[in-house]
Amino acid sequence: MNKTIPTLAQLTHSSTTEKWEQAFDALTDHVMIVDQEGNIVWANQAIRNLVEPQVGQIVGRHYRFPYYGEILPPSPPPWETVLAGALSAVVETAFPLMSGQFLVSCFPLFDTQGTQWGAISVVKDITDRKRIEEALRKIAQSDPVPGSIGFLRALVKDLCQALNVPYVILADLEEPSHPNAQTVAVLANGTFLENFSWTPPTALLNDLSSVKGCAWNNISTPFFPRTSEVSSWEVTSYMGNALRGQTGQIIGLLVALSPEPITNPHVAKSIVQLFAARAASELQRKKTEDALRDSEQRYRAIVENAYDLIIEISNQGKCNYISPNCPAVLGYDSTDMLGKSFFDFVYPEERKTLSASFHTQIETLQEIDMTCRLQTKQGEWRWFESHIHPFRTSMGMVKGVIVTRDITEQKRVEDERLRATKLESVGLLAGGIAHDFNNILTSVFANIGLAKMISTKEGSSISSMIERLSAAEKACLRARDLTKQLLTFAKGGAPVKSTTSIASIIGDTVEFALRGSSVRCCLHIPEHLWPVVVDEGQISQVLQNLVINAEQAMSEGGVINVTVENESIIDSSDVPLKPGNYVRVSVADQGIGIPQDHLSKIFDPYFTTKQKGSGLGLATTYSIIKRHEGHISVSSALGKGACFTLYLPASSQQETSRDETPSALISGKGRILVMDDEDEIQEVLGKMLEHLGFDVDFANEGEKALSHYTKAFQEGLPYVATILDLTIPGGMGGKETLRQIKSFHPEAAVIVSSGYSNDPVMARFQEFGFSGVIAKPYNLVDLSKVLSEIL
Repeated sequence: MNKTIPTLAQLTHSSTTEKWEQAFDALTDHVMIVDQEGNIVWANQAIRNLVEPQVGQIVGRHYRFPYYGEILPPSPPPWETVLAGALSAVVETAFPLMSGQFLVSCFPLFDTQGTQWGAISVVKDITDRKRIEEALRKIAQSDPVPGSIGFLRALVKDLCQALNVPYVILADLEEPSHPNAQTVAVLANGTFLENFSWTPPTALLNDLSSVKGCAWNNISTPFFPRTSEVSSWEVTSYMGNALRGQTGQIIGLLVALSPEPITNPHVAKSIVQLFAARAASELQRKKTEDALRDSEQRYRAIVENAYDLIIEISNQGKCNYISPNCPAVLGYDSTDMLGKSFFDFVYPEERKTLSASFHTQIETLQEIDMTCRLQTKQGEWRWFESHIHPFRTSMGMVKGVIVTRDITEQKRVEDERLRATKLESVGLLAGGIAHDFNNILTSVFANIGLAKMISTKEGSSISSMIERLSAAEKACLRARDLTKQLLTFAKGGAPVKSTTSIASIIGDTVEFALRGSSVRCCLHIPEHLWPVVVDEGQISQVLQNLVINAEQAMSEGGVINVTVENESIIDSSDVPLKPGNYVRVSVADQGIGIPQDHLSKIFDPYFTTKQKGSGLGLATTYSIIKRHEGHISVSSALGKGACFTLYLPASSQQETSRDETPSALISGKGRILVMDDEDEIQEVLGKMLEHLGFDVDFANEGEKALSHYTKAFQEGLPYVATILDLTIPGGMGGKETLRQIKSFHPEAAVIVSSGYSNDPVMARFQEFGFSGVIAKPYNLVDLSKVLSEIL
C-alpha cells in the first residue's frame, strides 16, 4: 500500500473503488478505515457480518464500539498509537466483546499533501494459531514424567486443543495382524474415559496402516458399531497416525475424531504427525518399561519360589543377595550369609581350589560349574551342584549369579548304584580270579606231584624231575604276573616313575610282542620327542597289551601303525586332562573293529570277546594310565579296525639311563637280618641267602628285629643288610622298625619287602629311608640283584 492514499471521497469517485472494496470484502480478517478522530469511515464485509446483526450499522461509529463497547481498554489500543503519529502498530491482544485472541495491524493514511487524515486496520483472529502454538510448546517442554500415563493423557488433551476436536483416542496395538487394541488414553468432550479393549474399524485401520504419514477422511455412515464403547459419538471426520516402533512395526494408533469436518486439514496433518511422533516415542518407552517391569516381576517370582538356591556374589565372592528359600535349603537366614564369602561355607578341603578357580575365571566372564559340599546351619555337610553366571553391571562392576541345587540324595543314590555296580564287577572279578588261580594251582600241584613220584621211582633221571619242577616254577611266575595285574587294576601298583624316552620303550616292547608274528608294525616316531615321566615296566605292559590285542585282531596278517607326537593340551581341549605338555601314542590296527555297544565296556575288568582272553589286559592298561595322570581312549568302526590313543605327561627334565637287569647270581658274605611273620618265608629266604653265601638271623616282628639289630650293633658286628616285611599283623612293621634302627645307625642298609605292591612305601622306598625294595613273590635272581645293588 502506498504511503500517500487518496481521501475517501476521492476513492469513492475513483474507478478503482469497486476493486479494492471487493478485495477487502473477500478477506476473513476485519478491515476498517477510521478518520483522525477514530470514527469508522469504512468496514469490510467480515466485520459488518459479525457485528451489525446485533448492534446495527457500525460505519460512523467509533472504532472502540465493536471491540470494547463502553469498556475503556487498560492500555492504549494500536489505533490510538497510529492516530497519534506512529508509523505503524502490530499488537496481539484480546477484546472484551469478542472471544479469542487477535493480531491487530494498524497503519496511518495520508492525503496528497502528506497530511495524516486517518488509519487503516486489519484485525486477524489468531485463536487457533495460539492454541496450536501452546500445544507445541507443551510438547517441546515435555513432561517431568515421560512415558507415564499422565504424560500420554496430556498429549491427548493438547492434541484435542490444537485441532479443536472433541475426541482423541491413543491406543496400544499388540499385533497389526490382529487388530485388537487396548486404549491408553481416551478424551471425550474434555473428560478422560476409562480404558477399554477396542477393535478399530477396518476402514480406519486400513487407512492408517497403508500410509506412513497422517491419514484423513470424512465419513457419512456411523463410524463405530453400536456395541462399541464410543458408539454414541457422532463422528463424521477423523485424522490419525499409525504409531511405529524402533523397527518400523505398528505399535499403536493416535486418532482425532470430530462431528464436523476438521478445518485447515493441511496444517492439522502436520500437527497430528508431530504429536504422533512424540506419542510413538513415549508409547515405545512405556511398552519397554512395562516389559521390564513384567520381566522383573516374573523373574522375582521365579527366584523367590525356586527350589534351587540363588545367590548374587561380588567378584570377590561376597554374598550380595540370597533368595528367600535359603532357610529351607541351608538353614541360614539371609543375614547370616550376606556380606560373607560364599567360599566360607564350602568344605575346607575343597575351598582353596574352588576359590582360586573362581577368581581366575570371574574377571573374564567365564561360566563356572562346580560340585562341592556346603555346610548347613546345623553343621551338616551336604553336596551341591552349582553354576555361576558372571555378568558386568552398567557401572562396569563384575558380579556373578550362583544357582545351586542340593544333590545330596541324588549323590547317595548314585553312590549306591556305583557300589552295586562295583559289587557286580567284584563278583565277576572273583570268578575270573578263581578260574585263573585254579588253573595255575592245578599245574603247580600236578607238576610237584609228578616230581615227587619221579624222585621215588627207581631208575628215574634227575632231568625229568627238574623238568617237572621248572614247569611248576613257570606256573608260579604266571601266578605272580596275575597278582601284579590285579594289584595294578585295584588302585594298586603305584608306579615307580622316572624320566625316560617313550621311543625306546615302544621299540623294545613292540619287537618283543610281535616276535614270530605275521603282523608287521610301522613306527612313526619323530625326533625331538619330549621325555615322559613313567614307570617303564608298567608302560611297557600297557604297550604290550595294546600291540598283542591289535595282532590278535588281524588273524590273517596286516599292519599295526604306532604313531607318537608331542601335544600341548589347553583349557578348551576335548581331552579330559589338565593343561600341559603330553606325548600322544596311537596304536591302530587293520582288524575287524569293535562293535559300538562294546566300546563303553572295553576297559571293564574281565570283559572280553576272546575265547582265551582273561579280560584283565585293557582294565589293567586303563588303571596304569590313570595312575600316570594320563588318558586313554578308543575309536573304532566295524571292518575298519580300532585305534587306541593314550596321553602321557611330558617332562622338562632329561631322561635317565636304563640299566639292564643282570641274570647271573652274585654271591656275598656277612650277616643278614630277616624280619617276616611267615615261617615258610623265613625258611625259604634263609636257604636262598645261605646259597648266596650269607649268614641269616630271623625275627617275626619289629621288637625282636630291633633287639637283634641293637645287640649286633653294640657288639661291633652289625648286619650288612636287613630285610624287613612292611606289614606285620598285630606287631611293629617295617616302616617303624626302620625309623628306630636309623635313630642309632643312620648308615644301615635296609631292604623293604611286601606282597602289597600298591603301598606308597614300595613305590617311593627311598623317600622313607630304605636302601632297596623287593616285591613278593621273588626268586633267587631277584634277591641276588637287590643285594648286589646295595652292598
